[in-house]
Amino acid sequence: MPPRLTNNYTNETKSQIKQAGLVLLICDFDGALVPLPQTPEEVHMAETVHDHLENICQIESVRFGVISARAPLDLKEKIPLPNCHYLCNHGLEISGPEVNFHHASAEKLRDAIHDAANTLRVQLRVDRTIIEDRGLTAALNYRNVLESQVSSLLAKAKNLLASGVSARKIRIEEGRRSLEIVPAVDWDRGKAVKMLCQNFKAIHPDTQIVLLYVGAEAMDEPAFKYTRQVGIPYRVTQTRETSARYYLKMQTEISRLLRLVRENAKTKAPPKRMERMVL
Repeated sequence: MPPRLTNNYTNETKSQIKQAGLVLLICDFDGALVPLPQTPEEVHMAETVHDHLENICQIESVRFGVISARAPLDLKEKIPLPNCHYLCNHGLEISGPEVNFHHASAEKLRDAIHDAANTLRVQLRVDRTIIEDRGLTAALNYRNVLESQVSSLLAKAKNLLASGVSARKIRIEEGRRSLEIVPAVDWDRGKAVKMLCQNFKAIHPDTQIVLLYVGAEAMDEPAFKYTRQVGIPYRVTQTRETSARYYLKMQTEISRLLRLVRENAKTKAPPKRMERMVL
């Protein structure tokens, strides 16, 4: 059983960063870097957070990545940063200066994702719901739905999607006030983060790498579990059921963690064995 969740992460975080030759920092977008929006379009990043990220992306010993349910064009538009790695559609699509990945098996199920989103859009008809079709994933966003309607809404949505689940074309995952529709492939945020971390280990084999992962929801749990092996996982807000090592008291506390990276990471770039990997 993981140790009791605590907020006293400063000393261990500083120590790990100072010892590492390369820091891989990955943060969830909605809920970690920005407050969870009522609609996907409403994004408000604090100026201090943006300032920290711009500076972090220029530190030679740090690789920064942002992970999200959002599609690539949407995420890159919401957070345009130099040298940033974008893990989109829950990590099914990853792009950045030293990696380019697209999950081929998930691509074959793109039509099934589109059909699922279209089915909900046509047949659900519940006020204040938002159906998102992101290409390789989709979602039913019910953040603005009355609480008294949520139970029946989810039951109806799952019933409408049952045939796709039975045919093993799609999976349904619980997000934060959303129902996430993902392709039925053996993939999650943990596998995406592991692949990216191993990619950097191949590029910098003689370098000590520490992974810092900040998540905000249940879909980050696989990434928390992997991160415990090679670094430090943090979860925004405290919860009893989590594999995270530490928690941030609230979303705004992300600035404190970013400052630790910015102030303690080495300035010198780690030695390179390979230029780039295309996965």
